[in-house]
Amino acid sequence: MPVFTRLREGVLVVSVDGDFTPGELQRACDRGLDNAETPVPVPVLLDLSGAAGLAMKSPEEAAAAADFFGNRRTVIARLAVLAPTEAVYELTADGSDFATSAGSDTRAFRDRTSALEWLTGD
Repeated sequence: MPVFTRLREGVLVVSVDGDFTPGELQRACDRGLDNAETPVPVPVLLDLSGAAGLAMKSPEEAAAAADFFGNRRTVIARLAVLAPTEAVYELTADGSDFATSAGSDTRAFRDRTSALEWLTGD
């Protein structure tokens, strides 16, 4: 499975490596969120920098991912999306359908450091 989760310094990092399906993303996220060591609520970094085929994802797949995160608002404190391309950044940026559906504390970032600083408040 090309989607991995790990808890790093209080942040649940969801990393995508290669092509993935919405189901793979959801199953990996749920495993990370359901882990007994994961605090509730937890800030989440969705790292798409290694993802392949993002341009091929349908609007329905993007909406399903946003709805997935939106349905977990009670356990996700904030969601930062590390966007590898301008198109993905625009798709997930503030005010986008993805950000609106995923929750009010959802932001897109171009670099990991800025995303982690926003998630942790540092």
